[in-house]
Amino acid sequence: MAFLRPLDRQRAQDLMEQERLDGLVLIQPESIVYATGARPGSAAGWRRAGAVFVIVPADAHLSLTAILGDFYAEEFRTASGIDDIVTFPVWVDLIDIREIHNGQLTERLSAARPSAQVHPRPATFDPRQTFALLADVLARRGLSKARLGTEHAFLPVEDHACFETACPDVRWSNASRLVSRLRMIKHPGEIERLRLAARFAEAGTAATIAHIRPGCTADELFSVFRNAAVGRAAELGFKGTVLANGAITIGPGATGKGRPAERGDVIRLDLGSIVDGYTSDCARTAVLGQPSSDQRAIYAALHNAFEVGLEHLCPGIPLREVHGAAMKAMHDRGFDMYCRGHFGHGVGASIFVEEWPFIAAEESIAIETGMVLAYELPWYIRGLGAFMLEDQFVVGAQSVEACWTLPRELAICD
Repeated sequence: MAFLRPLDRQRAQDLMEQERLDGLVLIQPESIVYATGARPGSAAGWRRAGAVFVIVPADAHLSLTAILGDFYAEEFRTASGIDDIVTFPVWVDLIDIREIHNGQLTERLSAARPSAQVHPRPATFDPRQTFALLADVLARRGLSKARLGTEHAFLPVEDHACFETACPDVRWSNASRLVSRLRMIKHPGEIERLRLAARFAEAGTAATIAHIRPGCTADELFSVFRNAAVGRAAELGFKGTVLANGAITIGPGATGKGRPAERGDVIRLDLGSIVDGYTSDCARTAVLGQPSSDQRAIYAALHNAFEVGLEHLCPGIPLREVHGAAMKAMHDRGFDMYCRGHFGHGVGASIFVEEWPFIAAEESIAIETGMVLAYELPWYIRGLGAFMLEDQFVVGAQSVEACWTLPRELAICD
């Protein structure tokens, strides 16, 4: 699989110049991975500012600086290729015995450590120390009075004042949307992961549809999905870890897992696989037994609206046009009560599968080459069931390519 370091420095420079920023200070774990290709370590799992920083100067020719826990530094340096790494102690005790000869280990470990390896260890990490290091790095890099952006959409309220206190002369700006604009265009390595994740999930979904029968539960079907997706990955020679993601709803309740399947039930299969943190997102709908006239009419309208909107899912078209076309198609079929806020979203590396931008009524941003979008037409009708049609598309220079070949028609499991 391709080495992953997807940050496009020239694109980042162009966007920062538009915002008149001198640099970015990334703090969200997913953004750190995006910018460096390296995992920031367990400290980032608390999702607090100060657990890790990556400084990205606006000038694309200037190197990045990372500030992170000492336990993770060696692996981070290897994975990212970043030379300028500043560390702070985390709770994990780590010493280096590579210079100790055989037979001397017990003696050396029982003696005082070399001063370079003596660090008081906090319970997790000390944000006062990490923000002080941030101030030092910014001063060293000539950015202590610069206009810098950071990720306010991620920043906990409790940590917000730390930036002003530690770096009082920096002119801080909210760069959340800028970072989202960077991440919405996918690097070839990211697209490769998303394609693989979709491919594994498609095999899992096909196996799940084939397994639907009276009495089956959502948990049972999800287990079938997971096993088939992992099995497909093994068949293709994929050596990494494949995780299962998504939800299955059975019956007229329309939300949650629902009941054990009965004939006449609608079954929503909204499923994806995760490869290296990249999550695919596609969905199909099945009916156990012959669908009712209402079920057929609802799904036919959704399928038609999906295809109408898909005609507008092209490079250069504003996302709101896709939303408007699909919504109009539903209303033209007589379903004036249908009202949904978005018809899809970006996908990538996130703890939550739905990334900006959204295919929404007021989203003016245009579809660009390199985007990967999940386009969906769902409808949740309590008393009838949860209906869902969704595909993941890779945007090329002239058109879009679906990541699944699984038929979009209503699956009838008789």
